[in-house]
Amino acid sequence: MECSYEALRDWVYDNYEAAYCLGTGALTLGAWLMDSKRNERKAAYISGYMGILALGVLLEPCVNVTSSLYGDVLSHGSRSSKKVALTFDDGPHRHNTPEVLKVLEEEGVKASFFCVGQNAFDYPWLIKDIQKAGHLVGSHSFTHRNFLACTPRKAEEEILEGSLVLEAILNDKIRYYRPPYGNRYPWNIKYGESLRMRAVLWSNSPRDWQRPGAGIIAERVINSAKPGDIVLLHDGGGDRSQTVKALPTIIGNLRSRGFEFVRVDEL
Repeated sequence: MECSYEALRDWVYDNYEAAYCLGTGALTLGAWLMDSKRNERKAAYISGYMGILALGVLLEPCVNVTSSLYGDVLSHGSRSSKKVALTFDDGPHRHNTPEVLKVLEEEGVKASFFCVGQNAFDYPWLIKDIQKAGHLVGSHSFTHRNFLACTPRKAEEEILEGSLVLEAILNDKIRYYRPPYGNRYPWNIKYGESLRMRAVLWSNSPRDWQRPGAGIIAERVINSAKPGDIVLLHDGGGDRSQTVKALPTIIGNLRSRGFEFVRVDEL
């Protein structure tokens, strides 16, 4: 049962548009079948389902990490150059972040860290360690709240406060930020631009937060790798020992295939 659940979860993640249509369709059909006057209300159910689909079409660019329809986002670099950017979210973490930094140093790789302001406030020395090692520091909001569930004002506070904490620690301007979960409204992007920050998403996600095993994490990155990829990994949000263990395999394999590892601002 667990394997079936994991397979279904992965299918939904990879095919969220189809899952949305099927899921809402099943709920609408179930409600219709339970309605004793369903035949009299058939047109209302059809109209309601079409309205739900229309809402999904409008919201899809807000959750599609490769879409710039509602505002400019960086999800990958040039596809003609074999450069890849490793990125790490949700840190800094007192155990995971030093381990990630150690592997990157040993491998001679520069990466990008999108840090949660609240965590940066707790571990400012780790933010400085990231900068000293030559990596890019970006913001990942202040508390990691989903912007789709925030008022415009609250999302602005998340974006601004997340960057201000990092700027105070580093005494430097933060130029890049990543919306939590990759979710954003058009006005979130515009507000980030008003602060002279660019939104960064991703094009390669091994779903390391699922902790499927270091081998699977590495395999997912390697099998999907394309020139210009921005790879989504995590150094915060829980136990990331599998991600740390997968890093040497990811770096070694892609490097042997001619890929160069760069920071997001170098793509």
